[in-house]
Amino acid sequence: MATMSDGERDDFLDERRVAVLAIQRDGKGPLCAPVWYRRSGDGGFEVAMADASAKAGLLRASGRATLCIQDEGRPYRYVTAEGPVSLRVLSHEERHEILTDIASRYLGERAGAAYADNFPGHEEALVSLTVERWRTEVLG
Repeated sequence: MATMSDGERDDFLDERRVAVLAIQRDGKGPLCAPVWYRRSGDGGFEVAMADASAKAGLLRASGRATLCIQDEGRPYRYVTAEGPVSLRVLSHEERHEILTDIASRYLGERAGAAYADNFPGHEEALVSLTVERWRTEVLG
């Protein structure tokens, strides 16, 4: 087993990968859900989600989360980022801009724009995760 350098970690995270968001729940195991993300200017992460979702409610209650980003190919690699979160409800204009940006990262520019254009009309929150702890592993 080896760890990644900060540069290797950042390069890994800049590749198109789905993350798993883990949020603590009382009396149960953590809620884990796949999410699309983008990196924030401070080196953390941003994730958009329905403001009325169970994820958003749990994040507001706990104030913390962990993201796990992995590569299933060899060598098997993963990064976890853990820390405090903040949420804010997006305006209609912000919502479209952020959804377009995040979806384009995963789907390409044209399909990302179409995704945002056809997204359901519910309120969307932007979750910002500030990283307090990193863990990186390279296996095999």
